[in-house]
Amino acid sequence: MHLTGEQQAVLDGAEGPELASAMKTLVRYGETFDAPRLVPIKSAHLTGSLAIASFSGYYELLDRLVRAGIRVKVRTTLNPRPGYDYSMQNRLVAFRRQKQHEDRLARLGVTPNYSCVSYMSANVPEFGDVLGWAESSAVIYANSVIGARTNRNSIMVDVCMAVTGLTPEFGLLYDRNRRGQVLVRLDIEDMDAAALGFVVGQRVVDRVPVLTHYPFDNVELKNLGAAMAASGAIGMFHVDGLTPECPSLDSVFDGEPAETVTITQTEIDAVRDGRPNQDRAGMVIFGCPQMTLDEVKHVGQYFVGKKVRKPTLFHIVPHDYEELRKLPLHDELVAAGVELHTHCPLAGLTVRLSPRRQQVLTNSGKLHYYLRGAGYGNLDETLAAAGVKA
Repeated sequence: MHLTGEQQAVLDGAEGPELASAMKTLVRYGETFDAPRLVPIKSAHLTGSLAIASFSGYYELLDRLVRAGIRVKVRTTLNPRPGYDYSMQNRLVAFRRQKQHEDRLARLGVTPNYSCVSYMSANVPEFGDVLGWAESSAVIYANSVIGARTNRNSIMVDVCMAVTGLTPEFGLLYDRNRRGQVLVRLDIEDMDAAALGFVVGQRVVDRVPVLTHYPFDNVELKNLGAAMAASGAIGMFHVDGLTPECPSLDSVFDGEPAETVTITQTEIDAVRDGRPNQDRAGMVIFGCPQMTLDEVKHVGQYFVGKKVRKPTLFHIVPHDYEELRKLPLHDELVAAGVELHTHCPLAGLTVRLSPRRQQVLTNSGKLHYYLRGAGYGNLDETLAAAGVKA
């Protein structure tokens, strides 16, 4: 890997052993993928927001950086809190040192947004920006919907990017790797973006799919990409005539697509659990990735003047939750029995769930993929299970 004189000096210890170690990590990371150089980033996003005991090496790295007085060099945002106050299990078993961990991150200069939807408000990139992001749902949105450029980076590597302001140049930072690889034809009458993303991920896996045109809104694109990234490790997708790098199919394919798949209504419907399993679910979960204010307004309208018949949880972007509190809808949702949270539902529910039976119904393809015991239903079905729609 070719380093600039300034980068080589940091690697050699000119700015202390801590930054030298971070630079060494990035060089090794880049060399693994044959990256020719390190390039500047506009922002970072960290996945390591949870104080999980097994991540001891991560906390050691943060402690060393904090003791050395090092701060992030670019705007750096953070994934959601774990919901450590949600249950006794989480407080005692998983996240006992959460406050200490959050203090470390604050001393590094990390923005305490606590959201996996940072790209909507706290950390909004522009088209063409090079980023050093982790969090698969944020990465796929930034690449696909905004047209920024980031790879699917991991915990610890993301911190090294944040404190150096650099990332190795490989993968989705290159034009050639952002080209379409699989054409996905949609033969769907009743669109369910999260279920579609789940199926596309399973069918395409770690490639760049190009969907035929559908007028998805930003919330649908958020949930589509999150499910796709979870079930298929996909870092970028295009939608013909909608996403910024795909004004037409010709613009993203070099000639005829190497592969074409068709997603049908039958495949979308197959993601959903049957009605008996949906009815047996002990709680209904919305918001993975977290709900935006627009999403809360859309889903929340069905709860106004009604009462839920089983625990129903909304997990909301913290910034948007504060805006919600100013609206009558907040009190109307509380009156309906909806629990309003700003933490990560996956982290908040993992410890308390029994793998032996389904306990959750969700309209999140991402949560359905990752959380054992989480069944899937579309919006109408989750509203029906909550008791607010026939």
